[in-house]
Amino acid sequence: MTDRKSLSSRRGFGAFLALIGGAAMVVSVFLSWFNAGGPAFSGWDAVVDDAMNVSGVGDFYESPFFAESGFSPFFTGLSVLIAGILLVLIGVAMVASLRGGAFHLPGIVQILLGVVALGIAFVGVTNLASLYATGDTDLIKPEYGLFILTAGAVVGMLGVWLGVGGEEA
Repeated sequence: MTDRKSLSSRRGFGAFLALIGGAAMVVSVFLSWFNAGGPAFSGWDAVVDDAMNVSGVGDFYESPFFAESGFSPFFTGLSVLIAGILLVLIGVAMVASLRGGAFHLPGIVQILLGVVALGIAFVGVTNLASLYATGDTDLIKPEYGLFILTAGAVVGMLGVWLGVGGEEA
């Protein structure tokens, strides 16, 4: 029988980081993401106000956003909101798998959570990375919401990896 870990274990600390990262992603959706010479736009503006003419595949993703040609992906606030909520749910599942919790996380589920966390981090980091890689930062300036989004995604991914990596549930 395996010994289930307590809240003060790696899994508990990782779950806490995943919860914090997911919450930061959710909050960042409603903060200022970028400024294009006029009013600042939040991630949610790209969903409800069609900010800067997002016209990709619905309200989730725009492939050429910052550069007219080439690869410059942009995930709108709806994608980030879903990813942040999913990261919070992963953190809750990690907490529930601790000693005295509701269930046990099998090894394959832990691996899947790590892969999902990597995908969530990709969604969170892509906007800021593609803006700096392909966008004209004199024309479109990143605002604090994008930095909070990126930090939340990275912290959340590291928390999940810390909590599920190298430790029996």
